[in-house]
Amino acid sequence: MAYFDNASTTFPKHESVYNNTMEIYRKIGVNFSRSSSEKSKDANSIKKELVENLKRIYSSKTHEVIINASTTFSLNEIIAGLDYSGIKTVYISPFEHNSVYRPLKKLEKEKNFKIEVLKFDETELDIKDMELRFMSKKPDLVIITHASNVFGNILPIETIFAETKKYNGITVLDTAQTGGVLDYTKISKLSDFIVFAGHKNLYGPSGIGGYLYNKNIKLEPLLYGGTGIKSEDIDMPEDLPERFESGSPNIMGIIGLKLATDEILKIGIKEIKKIKIKNLEQLYRILKEYSYDIKIHSGIESNIGIISVTATDYTPQELGKILSDYGIEIRTGMQCSPLAHNHMKTQNGGTTRFSVGYFNKGEEFKELKAALENIF
Repeated sequence: MAYFDNASTTFPKHESVYNNTMEIYRKIGVNFSRSSSEKSKDANSIKKELVENLKRIYSSKTHEVIINASTTFSLNEIIAGLDYSGIKTVYISPFEHNSVYRPLKKLEKEKNFKIEVLKFDETELDIKDMELRFMSKKPDLVIITHASNVFGNILPIETIFAETKKYNGITVLDTAQTGGVLDYTKISKLSDFIVFAGHKNLYGPSGIGGYLYNKNIKLEPLLYGGTGIKSEDIDMPEDLPERFESGSPNIMGIIGLKLATDEILKIGIKEIKKIKIKNLEQLYRILKEYSYDIKIHSGIESNIGIISVTATDYTPQELGKILSDYGIEIRTGMQCSPLAHNHMKTQNGGTTRFSVGYFNKGEEFKELKAALENIF
């Protein structure tokens, strides 16, 4: 098998995640902060180490880290939980995932705000247009993906958020595709919320994610229930992170993500990025050889590791099925991002998407080239 679907979920994971998660779970698989037992203390220690790892990866000393099930849950909690009394205009990019667009559209009429889409010339932000629009309709809330999950282009977050902060707007960054690969030293300071996916470039298991939270922003939790503290109070505690972590946590997910982030910090984000760029360039070279048969919709400059294509003689689904028969794993269709496809004019069936990761090896690229040679 040649795996080129890392934008969906990275595969494989680090060996330590596979080998040690169950071993640790067998030893201390109990709830966090629910008792004073030694096992519970050990579990708390693992969670604290994960939190510190995430703060290092995201270059943050001030954010609170909230652990939950996924990027989708995090975005829904943030979007639903904000105070909209002072929010009249919400800006997004044309590359947003449905986990941003759907909850925003649901609330748009209920909360009486207007969604505005920033202007991009394909993948390049029109900075002048943004500045003029912000002057006309100030950015009360800006929710932006760091990189398109369809085309891979990395958005100029520092530029957008710096301009937003001139108007004291709230900033929410979706790093599902970029966490663990890019440097956040400057961006972290401009971000009120940084949402992450554990199972993508952080190389953790599925079912674990969360967000870094500027606790000066008022936010209501999406879930209400047991927190292990102040159980006598009917209201949710103000204490963080407990306020946003009701119920029994995904202990195995937390262990796995802690082990995965250990590996990221050991290797170094610069090295991970370098290898991903190398793999992206190799993928691009192979696909470029078949430019008479396929159209490449992604550039490789400022790209997180994703290339979307359409074929002359096959629908995205047909090409995906043929590639699957050759043992090539990719993703086809709309990739849960119809906004991006509408913007890039690939909405008629979507694309065939290839995405590289840290672990792609030379043999996989050879298998892909051989498959394409037979197909075209």
